[in-house]
Amino acid sequence: MIYKMNTDLIFLEVSKILKDTFGDPDMIVLRTTNAAEVEKWDSMTNLFLIDSLENKFEIKFSLDEILNAKNVGDLCNVIAETKRVL
Repeated sequence: MIYKMNTDLIFLEVSKILKDTFGDPDMIVLRTTNAAEVEKWDSMTNLFLIDSLENKFEIKFSLDEILNAKNVGDLCNVIAETKRVL
């Protein structure tokens, strides 16, 4: 499936996946949200999150991309670059 999404739509989809991964439908997700701010965001849930993002967007993150992503915005940027969206 080919996605024709802009960065705002990517952010909305990533936000939904975060809420689902952490089991918190009321979670407020910003582009600046990071693991240190989310109590349940540990190494195990990070694996689940990355897997969910890869499946949703049909991409594979490199190890460097995962290690260099400091917040939700960084993850969205990697997805956008991989999908070559505007």
